[in-house]
Amino acid sequence: MSYTIKRLSVATLAIVLGLSTLNCTNSLLENTFASPEDLAEAVLEALEREDSEALLALMVTSDEHHELLWERLPESNHLPFDYARELNERNSGKAITQAISRFGGNRFELLSIEFSEDAEQYEGFTLHFGAVLKVKRVSDGVEGTLPILDVLLEYGGRWKLMNYDE
Repeated sequence: MSYTIKRLSVATLAIVLGLSTLNCTNSLLENTFASPEDLAEAVLEALEREDSEALLALMVTSDEHHELLWERLPESNHLPFDYARELNERNSGKAITQAISRFGGNRFELLSIEFSEDAEQYEGFTLHFGAVLKVKRVSDGVEGTLPILDVLLEYGGRWKLMNYDE
């Protein structure tokens, strides 16, 4: 292999490794949805299946929370990340268990999703508070609200769940 080809190969490898590192640290969120309604539908489908793992997978991951959001959130000024994340995960875990117990196995039709509180905008993302799902139970047509979601994240025009409401 000639010296020029070796240099080109090393340079190409360096660029590829640099880009992959860049993608790891600055990647967008995974498992996102085009609208809050699409996200809500995914929640309802997982709830019908009583699938706690699927419900957890709809949430912002610890890495996403830390790498993409944490430094811009006001609580980062006075709380350690690990404490805030543990609290979020514990409360959301309880909320998922309660939601499956109360509503799991039921098929719901989403009528609307509304937010009972004002959104907060940060550099690069928006948090939408007080998510309320208005639904109709398919089995009997009864309409009501499901008090299971709390904060939705809008990031780069995509939506993901920040936490469940306990």
